[in-house]
Amino acid sequence: MAKLYFRYGAMGSSKTANAIMVQYNYQERGQNALMLKPQLDNRDGGKIVGSRSGLSAPCRFVEELDKIDLKLYDCVIVDEAQFLTKAQVQQLVDIVDQLNIPVICYGLRADFRGELFEGSQWLMAWADTIEEIKTVCWCGRKATMIARIVNGEVVKSGPQIVLGGNESYVSLCRRHWSRGELASEEIRRISTGKDAFLPLLLEADPSEMMIRRYLDDGELYTLNVHGRSACVAVIRRTGGSEWELMNLATAPDMRGKGYGTRIMNHIIKLLAPRCNRLRVGTSPANVGFYERFGFRQDGLRQHFFAENYPNPIYENGQPLDDMIMMSKLL
Repeated sequence: MAKLYFRYGAMGSSKTANAIMVQYNYQERGQNALMLKPQLDNRDGGKIVGSRSGLSAPCRFVEELDKIDLKLYDCVIVDEAQFLTKAQVQQLVDIVDQLNIPVICYGLRADFRGELFEGSQWLMAWADTIEEIKTVCWCGRKATMIARIVNGEVVKSGPQIVLGGNESYVSLCRRHWSRGELASEEIRRISTGKDAFLPLLLEADPSEMMIRRYLDDGELYTLNVHGRSACVAVIRRTGGSEWELMNLATAPDMRGKGYGTRIMNHIIKLLAPRCNRLRVGTSPANVGFYERFGFRQDGLRQHFFAENYPNPIYENGQPLDDMIMMSKLL
């Protein structure tokens, strides 16, 4: 007999990645699995579900169920199921009980206030099988709560649904959620909501147009101090086993505390298994900083600053023209 499954977990527990892999496993067996999500979840753009791990898959909207011939499918998978209404959960129950098609739902159990979402409430009440997908808090304990972060602080008031990723939310154990305590210092990869870091990125690259050239397909890392982003770095693969550091910026009032050094060491360690050469383009004032990490000058991008920025960029009273290229073997 088919069952209704509810697999819940805090953010970062790989729920979407798990959903995509379940769909793939059905396809590998020559069967069809229908991937659904609520229409209000538009973070991945239209009819796509996307995991922070980089996996993605096409999907349909739950709101379209009445138009879909379910007899063509061997399983129904629902991502972001916390956003379902009671009526939509009832519709999934009917698919299980009347059509004998298994339905597997993935989602959060509770919101940033510690209260059940509507969809999660009724899935908890009606699901045949309830399973927890685990992840950990910064302290190492199991994370069971979602914290909403605004200006580096945990907030517990506001609308229940504010779409966002790990730029706006973090998973915590119940103790640290209750206390509103974030890690004193941690480095996190940001896969969605990168635009929130534009003000800080502009500290190192004064052109939003230039930042847009590498932000979407680059990997963005932030060093957070008590929830506040003190330093950010963007790296991008430029071909084969070569990567380039595109941006490294520290908040003006957080400079001189070693945060740039710490995130740079993290990037080098992170890339070592998958990169032979790390490059960076910089100005004369920053050459010494990169030399400390073993970078060496290996060329120029002539007239880069003059030709790519509408307004002159001054350093030590002189307009920048050529970009100095440096590289490090990993």
